[in-house]
Amino acid sequence: MTHFRLSLVLMVFAILSGGIAVPEDQDTSKGGTIIGDIRDTTLLENSLSAVQVVFVKADGQKFETQSDEDGHFERSGLPAGQYVINIYKPGYEDRVGKGISVIDDGRHYMPLTMNISKNPDDDSNRGGVLRFRAHNRTKPGGPMEGLEIIITGTVGIDPPVVTGITGVHGQYLSDKLSPGTYIVTLIKNDYSFVCPMTVHSDKITNAGISLSISDKNTDANVPPAPESDWSNAKNVIHGRILAMDPSHAPLSDVKVVIEGASRVVFSDTTNADGEYEYRGLSPGRYLISLHKEGYIEKTGMPLIVTNNGNHGLGVTEEGMFVSYAVVADGSLFKLTHGMRKQ
Repeated sequence: MTHFRLSLVLMVFAILSGGIAVPEDQDTSKGGTIIGDIRDTTLLENSLSAVQVVFVKADGQKFETQSDEDGHFERSGLPAGQYVINIYKPGYEDRVGKGISVIDDGRHYMPLTMNISKNPDDDSNRGGVLRFRAHNRTKPGGPMEGLEIIITGTVGIDPPVVTGITGVHGQYLSDKLSPGTYIVTLIKNDYSFVCPMTVHSDKITNAGISLSISDKNTDANVPPAPESDWSNAKNVIHGRILAMDPSHAPLSDVKVVIEGASRVVFSDTTNADGEYEYRGLSPGRYLISLHKEGYIEKTGMPLIVTNNGNHGLGVTEEGMFVSYAVVADGSLFKLTHGMRKQ
C-alpha cells in the first residue's frame, strides 16, 4: 500500500511540474468556421454537390472542402483573417474572389451560386431572370406586399414591358427575359422609384429594395425640376465606381455624365479611389452615364433625386458583383456602380 501511495504522489508531481505534453505542430487555436450552400442559377436553383471549395487566406494559405449531395459545405479550424472563396465544378463556370472575414470561434454563412458552362457552339439567345425582394423600413424586416413592378426594355429588347406585383413575402420574379438593360419602376401608392438592371442569358440578377413608406410620403413621384429651381439646389451625389471582377478595384478616370431634363448638369472623371461628387442637385429625374476605355459603357441609368430621400437599393449580378446600388439618406445620395471589361 505504501509503495502504491508513493507511486501516485510521484505521478502527480510529474504532471504538475512538467505539464501535459502537446505536439509542437498542433494548433491550439480553434479558428473560425465557414458554412454555406451552393446552387445553380437556373430557375430550379438546383443544389450542386461535389463542388470544390477553396478558401485562400490573405497571406496565401489555402484550405479546401467539398459540397455534399445537398450543396452544403462546412470548413472549420480556419485561422482568423481575410479570405476569398473560390469554387470549381466540371460543367460550370469557375467562381473566384468572394471575400469574407473570419474570426476565432465565429460561424460565417456564405451562400454561393454557379453558372452552367455554355457550349461555345450554342448560339441560342436564352433568357435570364430578374428577382426582387422588397422591405419597408417603417416596419423593420417587414416584407412589402403589393409593390407594383414595371420592367421596361430598352430599344430592341423583347418583351418591351413586363408588369407584376410583389407577394406576401415581398418577392417577385420575372424569368425568360431577353439579355439586355432594363429600366425598373417600383410603385406603391404615390411612391415611385426607378433603377437600372441588366439581364444576362441563363443567369439571375438579384435586387434587394428597402423603401420607407409612411403616412407622410416625402419621396413621392417627383417631376423634373423647373429651370428656376436650380438656384435652390442642395442635394449631394457621392458616387464610387468599382470593377466587376474578383479584385473589386476602384476605377479611376471614368467619365461620369449626369443629365437633367434639358441639359448636362455634371461631367467629370473619377479620382484615384474611383470616386466622384456633385453638390447642389435639385430634386428631379436624372440619367447617369459612365465611359471608360476598355470597359462596357453604361448609358442612361435613371436616378430620382428627392429632398429628404430615404430608400436603399442593391443590385447584384451572378450573386457576387454589385452592378448598381443607391442609398438615399436625407439630402445625401451614395451611389455605387460596377463596370465590366469589354
